[in-house]
Amino acid sequence: MLKLFERLVEASRSRGVRFVLHFAKCRGKVGIDREVKALDEEGRPAPWSRIFPGVTPQNILQQCVLRKVEVYRGSELLGVYNSIEEALSAV
Repeated sequence: MLKLFERLVEASRSRGVRFVLHFAKCRGKVGIDREVKALDEEGRPAPWSRIFPGVTPQNILQQCVLRKVEVYRGSELLGVYNSIEEALSAV
C-alpha cells in the first residue's frame, strides 16, 4: 500500500496535481498534494488521529473501502476515477 502512496506523491510533485481519496464508511478523506494529509468532511487538513482514529496511513487502503479518487490541478477538477491505478494512468 505504501507503494501506491509513493506513486501518488511522485505524480503530485512531478505533474502539479492533487489527489483526494474518498472512502465508503469513513468520515474523512485523504489528500495528496506533494504529501499525504488527512482531510475532514469539508476538505480541510486535520490531525490524522482525529480523522482516522486507530488507522495508520499505511493501513488506510486496507481498512477503508475506496469509493472514488478526484484529481485536481489548482481548483480545477480534472477527473473522478474509481481506483488509484485508473487515476494514475489518466494523469
